[in-house]
Amino acid sequence: MEEINWLLMLSYQQELHRFSRAMLAQGQKRTLTASELELLSRLFLKDEGESTPLVLSRQSGMKKEAVSRCLKQLFEKGFVEKSRHPQDERSYVLSLSESGKAALRENYSPILQPLYDLKRSMGPEFEMLFGLIAKANAQMDTRNGK
Repeated sequence: MEEINWLLMLSYQQELHRFSRAMLAQGQKRTLTASELELLSRLFLKDEGESTPLVLSRQSGMKKEAVSRCLKQLFEKGFVEKSRHPQDERSYVLSLSESGKAALRENYSPILQPLYDLKRSMGPEFEMLFGLIAKANAQMDTRNGK
């Protein structure tokens, strides 16, 4: 079995962190945190009836407690609404309010710009990169029982 070079793996991890920080455009002015943006975008792209706190936790990889705290902030800001789950009265389904959609539009413009720039500069390799990232995420989900 091939031994994995831990120094090489550490450098890969640092490259991933650097890439993530660059894509988050930390210098840009935002009114939402990265976690709030994550949940709002997942709600925006949701499948009907599938947006419960538990589903958001599984999809995002965030702990249930972190999702709950973040959702509490989004409720207080008026960006998220909840209604009873049609099949389970004990649960509820989340959706974006109109002000949540506006906040998402306002905050995502500066965040997506680095991705647009990267896509233009990389060409077809951009699609390949994100295909590989999706494949890696699926493999990690399988290992983590998701």
